[in-house]
Amino acid sequence: MRIFSLKKTVFLPTFVENSIAIALFLLIGLAPALATPKSKKSVSKSAPKASAKAQPDVLVFLNGDRITGNLVKADGANIYFATDEAGQVTVPWAKIKSFETSKRFAVLTKNKTAQRRHSNPSIPVGSLQLNGKMLTIADNNTSQNVPVSDISYVIDDATYEKNVAHKQGLLHGISGSVTEGYSQVNSTFSTTTITSAINLTRIVPAVPWMKPGRRTLLNFSNAYSTFTQSPNPTAVTNILLGSLEEDEYLKPRFYVLEQAIYNINSVEGLALEQTYGSGFGYTTVKTPKQELDLSATVNYTQQQFSQPVTLAPGQIPNATQNLIGATFADNYTYKFPRKIVLTEMSNVTPEFNFPQAYTANATVGATMPIFKNFGLSIQAIDNYLNDPPPGFKGNSTQYTTGLTYTIP
Repeated sequence: MRIFSLKKTVFLPTFVENSIAIALFLLIGLAPALATPKSKKSVSKSAPKASAKAQPDVLVFLNGDRITGNLVKADGANIYFATDEAGQVTVPWAKIKSFETSKRFAVLTKNKTAQRRHSNPSIPVGSLQLNGKMLTIADNNTSQNVPVSDISYVIDDATYEKNVAHKQGLLHGISGSVTEGYSQVNSTFSTTTITSAINLTRIVPAVPWMKPGRRTLLNFSNAYSTFTQSPNPTAVTNILLGSLEEDEYLKPRFYVLEQAIYNINSVEGLALEQTYGSGFGYTTVKTPKQELDLSATVNYTQQQFSQPVTLAPGQIPNATQNLIGATFADNYTYKFPRKIVLTEMSNVTPEFNFPQAYTANATVGATMPIFKNFGLSIQAIDNYLNDPPPGFKGNSTQYTTGLTYTIP
């Protein structure tokens, strides 16, 4: 497991140092990519590119209507066809009588799948011609027929070569969002509030037609505010929650994982909680609209409080507690029409050696597009600590809004 430790004296409750923490999280999230060995040279030579003046593709429906444009891709149920008049259209295979394209495509079937850095010569690549329920792939003087019922994916040759044979760049496969919010009031009293959030996912390979290999998840949220009213001292609120998870897939939906979770909550008296664990995860739901992951890990947790606490009868009060426990978590995403995305993440961490020292966190948010990749983000975060120091409440709730930039 990749572990780094944060000392209490280093993680002071200031927004500048929280920004340094964000950089550390990003560095760890990219570490797997930096450590990835250089891939070997392409195992197969790229096929000749289609002529830039290639004729448009022609698609004929069962009723005889036809449209011209460009075949984009296809899966087992539909083909995706780009036209000048209607943009990209989705057409079920069952409604197509015939189509042909002179451009080169790779055709994956249920029995012929692609794997990174491994050439599969049995996968046909070439121009396509559909007649009824049979697709013909022609390459030079050879051709191969594939029943439509056996097709799983049709991918253009350039995309196929890039993902199978070529080295993936450092930023390849990253998606997610970055959110920032700010407010300031200067009057009888002065307040400043800064909120930030980073939610990134890196998947290798990053295409649905290849078996997943590795996934890195980075989530970070911070709410920092000050309240000043002379002659009283300035009150500071600092709530930070960050997590880093790396998944290694053993099956298309089953994976082993290692994770690190960091939590600072000044309103609960928690100076720093750091958790390190490993376990298993499973993708229970995976569709184009939604995805749900469930995971369970065994952890070591160290809690550092602003003042000593007692977790068991007869225990000497101590500001630092060392715990052994588990974390049960879920991660859910739902895509609504018009690119509105709902996300939900939650976890509960029971402790074995001190059962009353459990914690729980939940985050629910939605992002709505405004202009291009910019959107409005609304988020609610609830943190629960069952063993706060004397004088502190164990629950805190945040509601934030901000401007979000979505990484495609």
